[in-house]
Amino acid sequence: MRNHRTLVLCCIMLAIAVMSCHHADESYTAEQQAILHQGKIGSITDSIGSFPDNAELYAHRSQELARIQQYQLADMDIRHALRLRPMEAQYYFQLGELYFQQDSLQQAIRYMRRAVEINSESLVYQMEYANVLYHAGAYAEALRVLDHLRKQYPPVAEIYGLQSRVYQGMRDTAAAIAAMQEAIKRSPDNYEALMAMGDLLASTHNAACLNWYRRAERVDTTAAEPIYAQAAFYAQMHQPEQAINLLNRCINVDAFYTDAYLLLAQIYLQQHAFTRGLTILNLAQRMAPANDRVYFLRGNCWEKIGDTTRAVLDYKRSLVFNKQANDARQALQRLGIHP
Repeated sequence: MRNHRTLVLCCIMLAIAVMSCHHADESYTAEQQAILHQGKIGSITDSIGSFPDNAELYAHRSQELARIQQYQLADMDIRHALRLRPMEAQYYFQLGELYFQQDSLQQAIRYMRRAVEINSESLVYQMEYANVLYHAGAYAEALRVLDHLRKQYPPVAEIYGLQSRVYQGMRDTAAAIAAMQEAIKRSPDNYEALMAMGDLLASTHNAACLNWYRRAERVDTTAAEPIYAQAAFYAQMHQPEQAINLLNRCINVDAFYTDAYLLLAQIYLQQHAFTRGLTILNLAQRMAPANDRVYFLRGNCWEKIGDTTRAVLDYKRSLVFNKQANDARQALQRLGIHP
């Protein structure tokens, strides 16, 4: 009799569990249920079925859902985790990150701030909070957080690097350069910092930018970006031959670096070397067949040498790949075509 009662009790508990799972599934559409039961996410869903009050499982599934841009489901899961553990800073941080990924900056700030309030010792939370503030244009608040971090922790390169970006957003180039110098002092081989310093100096037409780009080039010998940056500065300074040499080297390093083809073609157009321009743009089309600028510049070349038919065709192609390409639209209108 005792075994019989035990068996009945187990059956009742199993039925309740099944009913609970069914009830939970009712809040999802059929499409959402399919997502929740596939692959790695499906394994976590199975675990949730066994441990429905485990907040970490919901938080983990939320992260996986965010990775595949299932933001609504990710939001539901991390909020459920918060209902189970309402004072968990990591969950507020994760919810803030979720909103940040969707460019909902004010909501991201709200939840990041809450994470920092609960765990004010976390360097990661405060750095990301300052980063979200920077992206939202709340520069004064971002600087306040970063200043607090510099006092709270031994200053690290990342703090000064973000501080530099904030000053740049405030259009204070001198302060941005000074902060980036501090970042590089603490991390002299940081590729991103070296490139950022070069960009800051280039924005003030300071030729010292070339030294920083060269340092970045030495740090990452496979990167085409610092070579292109040097070429762009020479082009800006009206030194086309130096720019051309560097752009050819850039293409040799990375044959798919489309910007190098485009800048090289622009220089050839300025020099009225239209045949060379066409050669470069034909190569660019093979490497980047959906780039509207390739077709616009090639249309320019055809127009300059008097081949209106081909020019019109390329201007139209430019508009196919970018309906907002106003320069291509204006070029067609100039040729008597109304796109």
